[in-house]
Amino acid sequence: MPSSVVEEPLYTDQINALRINWKRLDEAFMTLEPAILNVPDVFPVVPGTILHRVKIVGFRDVPPLSVYFAIRGEAAHLVAAELIFDDDVLEI
Repeated sequence: MPSSVVEEPLYTDQINALRINWKRLDEAFMTLEPAILNVPDVFPVVPGTILHRVKIVGFRDVPPLSVYFAIRGEAAHLVAAELIFDDDVLEI
């Protein structure tokens, strides 16, 4: 099981480019982090990759967002993020 979350440079760059409020995003992750660290397999794996997908939908002023992470050693690495523009916004 991972014991920490690490933000990779690409993830940070993408969040900055999307102009997402970091404080609000951190608040959203405070509710998700225990699940990412304790039961990462609850989040679906993107076919053909080692990446899990977390959807953040309906959290304050954070736009619908997919965050991709990979478990490497003792950490969950946040590797990429993208806005959700499709029917997937119904799932959290």
